[in-house]
Amino acid sequence: MKNSPRSHKMRDNLLDGTFVVIDLEATGFDVEKSEVIDIAAVRVEGGIITEKFSTLVYPGFFIPDRIKELTGITNAMLIGQPTIDKVLPEFLEFVGDNIVVGHFIEQDIKFINRYTKQYKGEKFRNPSLCTLKLARRIFPELRRYSLKDIAENFGFETNGVHRALKDATLTAQIFIKILEELWFKYGIGDYYSLKRLEKGKV
Repeated sequence: MKNSPRSHKMRDNLLDGTFVVIDLEATGFDVEKSEVIDIAAVRVEGGIITEKFSTLVYPGFFIPDRIKELTGITNAMLIGQPTIDKVLPEFLEFVGDNIVVGHFIEQDIKFINRYTKQYKGEKFRNPSLCTLKLARRIFPELRRYSLKDIAENFGFETNGVHRALKDATLTAQIFIKILEELWFKYGIGDYYSLKRLEKGKV
């Protein structure tokens, strides 16, 4: 592990390196009782989004009205879409062994873990970083820290939030801003430094 490609990635300045930003939308918040209906990932290399992965996912049942209102996803849109057991291998291949980034990523990883355990018999082990935690540390002056609020603070277009690809793209843009802030003000930008900052140890 000491000389593995992942180990080197974790020591690189992420402004120059590669990471993947993920987002998913589900039928509810309870990981054990809900199913993913929209999943996306964007690959960032050298501070530029270079590739995107996105698909709707058929959950096997009708989705609640509140989820339709939140996401704009309807039951008609989900009929005929692939199920998660078909989507998961493609998603994992896209992500590879890269560092993953997300806004409140713990929730996304709980869903991914559930599926990788169910269909692959193993945990999802990629190192992760959370833009929600980092933004709270780096931008304490903000009043709210929802993805939309942070994005609007930076002047990013927020139409279409609560769809996985839009949210993953916004999260990538926010994370790049975080990396720029940390590098130009404090000279840090590697995974280990950011993880310590997440935990309030910097």
